[in-house]
Amino acid sequence: MRLYVTHPGTGKKIYIKTEARKRVELAQELGSPDFLSEGERFSVNEVTAEPFEKTAPAMALGGVVGVVGGVPGVILGGILGGLFGKLSETDDQEKANSFNRSEHVV
Repeated sequence: MRLYVTHPGTGKKIYIKTEARKRVELAQELGSPDFLSEGERFSVNEVTAEPFEKTAPAMALGGVVGVVGGVPGVILGGILGGLFGKLSETDDQEKANSFNRSEHVV
């Protein structure tokens, strides 16, 4: 999962490097419910979580690894990679949803 705020002037996503799972946890990590990024002041209540997209890269990696087994290996590797990526993506989506539903910090 990746956390970000949206820059008010440009609409660009500004990603925050953290492993926080809830807004209160993010405020604790930052030492305050408010923080500065790219010259703008934000609140942890403005932070949104989104999942990493993992299915396509995992399929590609599975296919590359499968090259060792020839055509059947590429097909099987791609399928297994896609399955692994999808399961991982689903877990990441649940984490993002949990963060986005977490209570706002006062």
